[in-house]
Amino acid sequence: MITASAARAEDAPDFHLDLDTGGHTARIADLAFTPDGEDLVSASDDKTIRIWDWQSGVTLRTIRGYLGNGSDGKIFAVAVSPDGKTIAAGGYFSAGLGDRPPYGDIRLFDFATGKMKAVLKAADYATYDLAFSPDGKTLAAGGGDGMVYLWRLDDKSATGWTLDKKLDADSWHIDKLAFAAAGTRLAATTTDNGIRLWDVAKGEEIALPDEAEPLRGISVLALAISQDGSLFATGSKDGEVQLWHAADGTLARAMPRQDFLIGSLTFARGSRLVASCGYRCADKHRSVVWNTDRGEKMLDYSGHDGTVYASAANADGSLVATAGGTRNAIQVWDPATGERKALLQGVGEPVTAVGVDPANGIIAWGNANPCPERVACPEQLGALDKRLELPTAERFFDDPQPLAEPGSFARAALSDGEWSLHATVGGKDALENAVLEIANGGKVVRSIANDATNGFVHSAFTLIDNGLGLITGGNDGTLLEYKAATARISGEFTGHTGEINAMAASQKAGLLVTGSADQTVRLWNLKTHELIVSMFFAGPQWIAWMPQGYYYSSDEGDKLIGWHVNQGRDHEGRFIRAGQLKKYLWSPEMVRRAIILRSAKQAVQEMRPGVDNELQKLLQRKPPEFGIRLADDQSKVRDGYVAVEITGAKEAGTDVAGFSILSNSRNVGDIATRSADGNKTIVEVPVEDGQNTIRITGTNEYGYLTERSVTALARKTEKAEAKGKLYVAVIGVDKYPFLTDACSGHACDLRYPVDDATEFLKVVAQKSAPLFASMETLVLVNRQALDESPDKARQTYTVAGADNIMEPDSHTIDDQLADFLDKPGEHDTTIVFVAGHGINIDEDYYFIPTDGRKQDADRWKRSSLVDWGDIQKSVERAKGMRFMLLDTCHAANAFNPRLEKDAQDARIVVFSATAANNTAAELPELGHGVFTYSILEGLRGKARTSDGGVTLFGLADFISREVVRLTASKQKPFYYVGGVENIVLAEP
Repeated sequence: MITASAARAEDAPDFHLDLDTGGHTARIADLAFTPDGEDLVSASDDKTIRIWDWQSGVTLRTIRGYLGNGSDGKIFAVAVSPDGKTIAAGGYFSAGLGDRPPYGDIRLFDFATGKMKAVLKAADYATYDLAFSPDGKTLAAGGGDGMVYLWRLDDKSATGWTLDKKLDADSWHIDKLAFAAAGTRLAATTTDNGIRLWDVAKGEEIALPDEAEPLRGISVLALAISQDGSLFATGSKDGEVQLWHAADGTLARAMPRQDFLIGSLTFARGSRLVASCGYRCADKHRSVVWNTDRGEKMLDYSGHDGTVYASAANADGSLVATAGGTRNAIQVWDPATGERKALLQGVGEPVTAVGVDPANGIIAWGNANPCPERVACPEQLGALDKRLELPTAERFFDDPQPLAEPGSFARAALSDGEWSLHATVGGKDALENAVLEIANGGKVVRSIANDATNGFVHSAFTLIDNGLGLITGGNDGTLLEYKAATARISGEFTGHTGEINAMAASQKAGLLVTGSADQTVRLWNLKTHELIVSMFFAGPQWIAWMPQGYYYSSDEGDKLIGWHVNQGRDHEGRFIRAGQLKKYLWSPEMVRRAIILRSAKQAVQEMRPGVDNELQKLLQRKPPEFGIRLADDQSKVRDGYVAVEITGAKEAGTDVAGFSILSNSRNVGDIATRSADGNKTIVEVPVEDGQNTIRITGTNEYGYLTERSVTALARKTEKAEAKGKLYVAVIGVDKYPFLTDACSGHACDLRYPVDDATEFLKVVAQKSAPLFASMETLVLVNRQALDESPDKARQTYTVAGADNIMEPDSHTIDDQLADFLDKPGEHDTTIVFVAGHGINIDEDYYFIPTDGRKQDADRWKRSSLVDWGDIQKSVERAKGMRFMLLDTCHAANAFNPRLEKDAQDARIVVFSATAANNTAAELPELGHGVFTYSILEGLRGKARTSDGGVTLFGLADFISREVVRLTASKQKPFYYVGGVENIVLAEP
């Protein structure tokens, strides 16, 4: 998490950038089923609580408290009240190690809403475990001061609870506690003084037998209560698992000793006990299931690929949930058969390998574990299998690609000349790789011992500066630079939140590239230690963001990151997804500039001076909050429509200026908020036969967006639906009379845009228009170019009429296109075709009309250009289905990423001549640009995949293959058809 505010007062809002991958991104510390077994609650070091519908595998709600730097906000324990209405959370809640306590407040959240109900303040130090008594009237908490705090329900208290009594465990660290024997007993384990058992009613400790005495010298980290409450089981660091009678604390049975640390214990139905590996797991140990009556192993469960620190069983013990592994996954499984029932995890993966190719400006990474049979292997570099070309002054971003050839990637340098690095066992806990030995000429001259203050272990490291310096990373995200000769710290790289798995440095490129268990790849300025950008990749989705919040992403990538907004320590936090602030933060050019300059700060100062305070003010505002569902009463709704109920906006205190609605891929249009009963709005949405996804976007006056979706099934009506109209607007610019030398010293005139636009209009009139009730056109092309080809002119006049053809100058394009696109209705279809020059100016993209001009050699006269944002808004406003086809030249880096992103978010179908870093090709023998030629051939029938005609998906596939074929892979078109139905576009 990255602090984005200089605010110091804890009650003032402050902001942190955070990933939300759909699952936890750090160690899961605790699990709890709800009493009915329908949902599962998880707590994590990533400072969130997730409520899962485990059967569907989705997060129903993410609860966030106060999120601070370092350990501040980590949640170590959750407990669900027996009535299922309250979640209690404990953890480390203070500004950081070394600050004055208290750290151990207990936060109570409302299960249904995620709102914070109360804060119970008593413990000074971190709370490591919580437990409700079976009757729900007592809440026990234990942690870093060795005391158990028993809270009693109290209606007269402001919090609803009163501290009833404190029990002394004679310890500095209570790790687990639980009620047993129908709530009459309380058991606890400690990491420094064995186990404890109390009579709850009397508040008296029950003496344990001699068999418990050896545990005083061993960390006991696991505790579980049997289904009937008569037994409790404890598990220790050295693999000891023992069963104790809850009534009197006598030893019932010692289970077979394991050769791994017991990370968690859980009782299940049928006298089963599940013990999971909590350290040194490698690929051998996972979870073992014993029969406690006989002390026999019944099965091994090896679903996780690493440490398991949390487990829980549902109420009847028929299912067990365990959490851990490299992807921080939760698995729900049957302890009788070992069959997995559910897998709950995010879309990301730990990054285990990185490399940099400074000569070509490429980074690479991989996600495979380089040594699954070992605990760790920092000296063993993982495989690289993906690559990304970093943007430069000459090229834009491109999508990540598979790495076909290993190439010449720089990796971690474990030796350089006489200097070398080697990690070994050390520290008070004898952890693998806790000590980094620095050798010169084969002789160890210095060593760096890691502990809790600097990362615990050395999980990845590299020499830099010809061996004079080194960088090492720990398993908590710590990343430090040292002088090799003195082993003194010379800098810190701050940003990662999980174990550093890999790094590669390039003095030539001035970059440090790191990969982490937090699932990110990060780029740093090697000299200044500044974080430049962080990147997250998950299949086809990805996002690259700066510490200041500016980002560039794939179509759905900005749903994976957002701003956590603190609202004070005693209130729940808010989470604003990056996409909700797309208007302000989506800036590929800013991210590109940061990478080129090797400085995010400098990029912001250069491109948006003084904007940081504006962003801070914006994030203090609340986004529109509302819910949607199908209305209960559908009896009075028109045929072909469903009633959708929008609720909650007024209650949330966040005004919604307006809603826009998409039904499947058709734009229903904007509606003003209309109150039905004070806090409810009913809207009627047109639907088609079959399943309809209705997506409602609320926008407020600050530019925030919030999206909600609902699915409706509609049956075919007896009455045949009337065909909608087809609206076609074509723009083609050949002539640029004011740009005689503006294109690399030459005139900017083009050969084919007018031919492209008019031939496209002709083919659509022949092949597509018959599918609709009628067709209406807008034609903006150079009349001079049209008149130079009399046959082409007559053909165009036949379709559009000579008097309806207008010059494509800036004012005409702006005015006529906006008016034309206001005409379509919700059942209509609109196609916009544009051919000509496009240009980037800073963060903005423009179409160059026929009257485009420059102020001087280096500056464009912006008033003579057509702002693409205006075209985009007009198309977004059009109702019904929307298509955009663009054959605009991408030379000189005139690439329009905002078009792609905005169109994708609005579910507008886009076909564009080139992707990033391509130039659109024109082949004289075709008489058209390659892209437009492929469209025409596809619509004429070559893209037909069935007897029904040419479909949208068929056309997209044909264009993609044909452009690549005709240009010998030099040009690759871009298209977006996601979330859109596969309609027929042309007759057979």
